[in-house]
Amino acid sequence: MIYTTLHVTETIFAFAFVVLLVVLLKKKNVISSGDLKSYSKLMTTAILPAVIFLQLSTNPVHGHQFVLVMIMFLAGIISMVITWIAGTLMRLKKETLGMLIITSTFGSSALIGYPLIQFAFPNNMTAMTDAILISELGVGVPIFTLCPIVASYYGSGSGGFSALVRTFLNYLKSPIFISVVAGILVSLFPPVIKSPFLAPFWEALRMIQGTLTVIACLILGLQLKFRSVRRIFPLFIVSSIIQMGIQPFLTNFGAEVMHVNLIDKQVLILIAAMPSAVLGTVFATQYECDPESASELVFLNIMASLIGIPLVYYFMFR
Repeated sequence: MIYTTLHVTETIFAFAFVVLLVVLLKKKNVISSGDLKSYSKLMTTAILPAVIFLQLSTNPVHGHQFVLVMIMFLAGIISMVITWIAGTLMRLKKETLGMLIITSTFGSSALIGYPLIQFAFPNNMTAMTDAILISELGVGVPIFTLCPIVASYYGSGSGGFSALVRTFLNYLKSPIFISVVAGILVSLFPPVIKSPFLAPFWEALRMIQGTLTVIACLILGLQLKFRSVRRIFPLFIVSSIIQMGIQPFLTNFGAEVMHVNLIDKQVLILIAAMPSAVLGTVFATQYECDPESASELVFLNIMASLIGIPLVYYFMFR
């Protein structure tokens, strides 16, 4: 257990060093923020779908893994309620309250979670499959359904039911969701996976998977903007406590109740402790739900996770 804790900590700090290297390269004009859109598109339309399809198709999904999805989903819903209560007690204005809810509930499971699980649990296919199912079904679906609803309700921008439906339909048509469905379906046909004629195809997907961490670090490094944090510091405290304290506690409690095995429990809690999802800023901008505060809060949560995630892991599994 001590070895795994140290490995998780080393992985997070190694991830942070690469992100800081990207920030330095950006400062030296070796790369620029103008590259962000291209890297983001590459990640969402090629790399993530390839990794998801590879892991789900070559590692059959088991029924107990959907228990993990349900635990994550319920923890997210409870966290939304707790965030609403905290924001109401703080007497936040409507747009800021909505922003706090969507940036404090469902974390950046794919962008940071996948590389973390990949290196924290090397050569453990079950751990990666767990992470993908929890992320895409327990985190991804709520992000594309509940978060736009909250942002539309609390935001001052025009949205409406048609905009919510369009957002959800776009998710169903996205390469990421399609890769989840395709991966599960292909896993039902072992001869296809084991065919020697398809060996180069699977090897190509593994090569793509090797780029996951580097591209994720590039995206995060290009996104980071250093600003004054005094204005939103109280919001950051609330958000970080919920994301890196309450949500891991809730998932740990659910795992204990459902008698989840150790590896599944470790993955579940790590995914639950992820910092704010970058998509929160997208929805905050789309529905005019205090987008400036959203981007600052996401940045602060990402930085806090460098210390927060190892602490969560240590206290949960010491």
